[in-house]
Amino acid sequence: MSNTSINLFTFNFNNSPVRTTEINNQIWFLANDVCSILEYKNSRRAIELHCKEKGVTKRYTLTKGGNQEMIYISEANLFRLIIKSKQEKAFIFEEWVMEDLLPTIRKTGSYSLTINAEQQQAIQQAVNERVYRTGERHQAIYYKLHQQFKIPRYQDLLASKFDEAIKWLGGVPRINKDVIEVNRTNLICLVHHMLWLNDFYIDNRLYDVFKMLGSNFGVRVHDHFGDGAFVASMFKQQLEKKQLQQV
Repeated sequence: MSNTSINLFTFNFNNSPVRTTEINNQIWFLANDVCSILEYKNSRRAIELHCKEKGVTKRYTLTKGGNQEMIYISEANLFRLIIKSKQEKAFIFEEWVMEDLLPTIRKTGSYSLTINAEQQQAIQQAVNERVYRTGERHQAIYYKLHQQFKIPRYQDLLASKFDEAIKWLGGVPRINKDVIEVNRTNLICLVHHMLWLNDFYIDNRLYDVFKMLGSNFGVRVHDHFGDGAFVASMFKQQLEKKQLQQV
């Protein structure tokens, strides 16, 4: 057993807390919470009778009464306690663990309890969408997000809270890996590129070159570049106005 301090992550089963932590890339459960749900009167005795010692450890945990040494059990021992429980709710608890809790934890492809890189990108996109939709500042939205979910950084958001956070930000769909995000920086680059192409076409008199060659291609290219430059100029004006508003 170890007395090493840990980071705590809390889930809820029918309004009862299920506190967990990550040890060596595996999920461990606070024994008191599990025993309380399964209505074991003596949690230490239940652990002695039904759990294997290899899957039992102690960690200092911050509680209302201060930093206290508490017992955590492995996933295997969790199911041993469920199987040995004589309470009817044990079946419901097992179903919740199997169908809700563990899939939520493992949907990132690992035992990480916080959002993964793809989910972090989705949060960033949702924040950007809210900025353009409401006119709020990025910093203000992130501050509200941190307050709402009681986290110091959005990267510390629990994976189990990801869907709730996306809905709170405005319900922006998750990022599809096959879709390239067109953000403000990408749009600015596209606008400047389009304007540069139009200037290059005019400065080098490509219209006259195609005309001398007897090709109608120059006319079509001239029209496309002209229309593109007009739209790009409008975008440029709007982007410059938006940038001034955010300064």
